[in-house]
Amino acid sequence: MVNESPHRLASIDIGSNAIRLFVGQKSKSGRIRVLEDQRASVRLGKDAFSAGYIRPVTQAELERALKHFRLVCERLHVHQIRAVGTSALRDSSNRKRVIHNIKVRTGINVSVIDGQREATLLHKAVSHALDLRGKTAVITDMGGGSLEVVLSRKGRLVSKHSLPLGTVRLLSKVKRSPPYEEIAHWVRTPLYRLRTSLLGAKQKPVDLMIGTGGNLRALGKLCFRLGLSRSRNRFQRAHLELLVLRLFEMSMTQRMKRFQLRHDRADVILPAAVVTLEMMRIFEVGEILVPNVGLKNGLFWEAMDGIRFAKSRALPRSTRRHRA
Repeated sequence: MVNESPHRLASIDIGSNAIRLFVGQKSKSGRIRVLEDQRASVRLGKDAFSAGYIRPVTQAELERALKHFRLVCERLHVHQIRAVGTSALRDSSNRKRVIHNIKVRTGINVSVIDGQREATLLHKAVSHALDLRGKTAVITDMGGGSLEVVLSRKGRLVSKHSLPLGTVRLLSKVKRSPPYEEIAHWVRTPLYRLRTSLLGAKQKPVDLMIGTGGNLRALGKLCFRLGLSRSRNRFQRAHLELLVLRLFEMSMTQRMKRFQLRHDRADVILPAAVVTLEMMRIFEVGEILVPNVGLKNGLFWEAMDGIRFAKSRALPRSTRRHRA
């Protein structure tokens, strides 16, 4: 029987399109036992990117979801909850009031993090899921409000960027049921600049492109369901090109019915597909890997690293020398 660490940690990612809860426990063998993995459909970005603040009705949805997450954590005897807000909260003029109300009404402390910290957490999540040693990898996470991109060389984070190319934000710029080119118009120039910034003048080729987050997982699942790819966790550029043709031929209702997509995924899947395909073309990669990790996993590992660091500091000096 594997002896498990007594620490049960929960991470909450308050994103622009949804809120996610991850509860895990690490064993002494280094494996993670997933105790809970939930998602709540609360779209903060619909307010933040149009009105500039979170409306009372959306605040109420957010608080209900977090109260539920809090009850889940109590039932599982979680020792620590780490909660962060990303692009939508960053852009909301009333974020301080929203965070204060969350603390008072749910007991959960929320920290708003910037895009650079998001990128760091994503690199940590992917590093625990894939072996990045000896490779040059571009890691991308497409949320509702922003696109985080990391360049990793030989397993080390060497550059990170955050672009305002999230799916909900892009939808706020275009008409209902937009054609491909209307969305692509907003993303090509920033992505070309990103490539130059990441890869420099020599433009050395990328060994891996890795996509994280719900939007990329949805694209991977669709390519697999349609028989275009052999795995949910990787697909080729040619597969995505075929999927894009089908997605943009359909109405939102048809996408929901044909592809069994939730309402809050059936609309954002269009900008998600455009940004992903344009990135693959601009960075000249033929395939993208989609591990089942995201910001919530990086936050979990950061908290776990903090516990290990605290324990090492608490050890007697002689014990630390012996362990080294």
